Amino acid sequence: MMKPIPVAKFKKFLKSHNLEFQRTKGDHEIWDCNDNSLMRPVTFIGKEKEVPILHIKTNLKTMGISIKDFEQEIQNLSLVDEIKQASIPE
Repeated sequence: MMKPIPVAKFKKFLKSHNLEFQRTKGDHEIWDCNDNSLMRPVTFIGKEKEVPILHIKTNLKTMGISIKDFEQEIQNLSLVDEIKQASIPE
C-alpha cells in the first residue's frame, strides 16, 4: 500500500529520472526535464518532511510512471541507501 515518503527520497527518485530542480514558487518546488519532454512540471511542497500520496500520484501521472513501478524504484533506492550505510566504516 502506498504511503507518504520523505522529501529527500522523492528528490532522489526525480533525479534518477533526469528531472532537475528549476525553481521555488511559494512553498512548492518545481522540477522538470531540460528537454521539455513532460507536459507540465513536477511540483511538490519541498519544505515538508514527507510528500503526500496525492502529490506523488499526480506527479507520477505527469511523468507517465505507474504506482507499481514507483514503489519498486523507491524500494530499490532504499536498498542502495542501506548498502551505502553498511559500507561506511564507523
